[in-house]
Amino acid sequence: MTLPAQLIDMITTLRPRAGLAVALAPDTELDAIGFDSLDRIRIAAALEAAYGVTIPDTALADVRRLGDLADLVERPAPTEPTTLVPLEKIPAPRAAPEQLPDAVIHPTAELGTGACVGPGSRVWRRVLLADGVRVGSQCTLGTDVHLGPGTRIGDRVKIQNAVQAFGTTIDDEVLLCPGVLIIEDSTPRAVTSAGLPQAADDWTPHPVTVCRGATVGAGAILLPGVQVGAHAMVAAGAVVDRDVPPYALVAGNPHRQIGWVCRCGGRLSGTACARCGARYEHRDTPADTRRHRSLRGE
Repeated sequence: MTLPAQLIDMITTLRPRAGLAVALAPDTELDAIGFDSLDRIRIAAALEAAYGVTIPDTALADVRRLGDLADLVERPAPTEPTTLVPLEKIPAPRAAPEQLPDAVIHPTAELGTGACVGPGSRVWRRVLLADGVRVGSQCTLGTDVHLGPGTRIGDRVKIQNAVQAFGTTIDDEVLLCPGVLIIEDSTPRAVTSAGLPQAADDWTPHPVTVCRGATVGAGAILLPGVQVGAHAMVAAGAVVDRDVPPYALVAGNPHRQIGWVCRCGGRLSGTACARCGARYEHRDTPADTRRHRSLRGE
């Protein structure tokens, strides 16, 4: 098998010095020529435009070698969605101690009417919790976090500095890195069509859900109505405009899936985690459990 000349041109455009370090051959690893997550997305988009094919995110996630890219063009992968399933049973969340200390809330934090913070949690400087926000036990909310109306936070959640979330459900053991923005209004305007300032009843919220154990990287944006699956990982700066499958690694704007990650956070090689040894398998996603959401959550 030889690589198409057009593919080689694309690679050298993205990485001009790639060919000087290693031979560009079908078995050349993408990592060996310095391809990062965004490079994978860029070359996939270039291949789709040049060859008129659609490369499913799940197929892109399994690409490791240059030959894999050529195979995607010659034999496009099926578009049926798959789910990654751990072969070992995921342990239940560790039981909290019978007696947790009271929540620690910094004096500069502001809690709206009916907002509550569970035992063992820590709320740091200038945190703003809107009316009715609920925060579970053993959580950490960093400086300048703003949680808007309708937000629900599970247990053992870590929300780092300057995160803003509106109308969001955050399950247990989620990590939101600094500067994450989660929004629920898909048609934002300052005024109504009559020119009056918008009130709470003038727009329809499309809540976001981040499932158990997921990580959302620094500066990422989750758009209205999306769901981030359990133990998924959203790369820093990504813009998530549709659902993210469990255990998926996604990056880019708009996001694309570029791999799979283990529950421990390590990237999978095939269906095994080199970091902890956990093993997984791919299964077809049952049709009745697939979610097809637009930005409006429809």
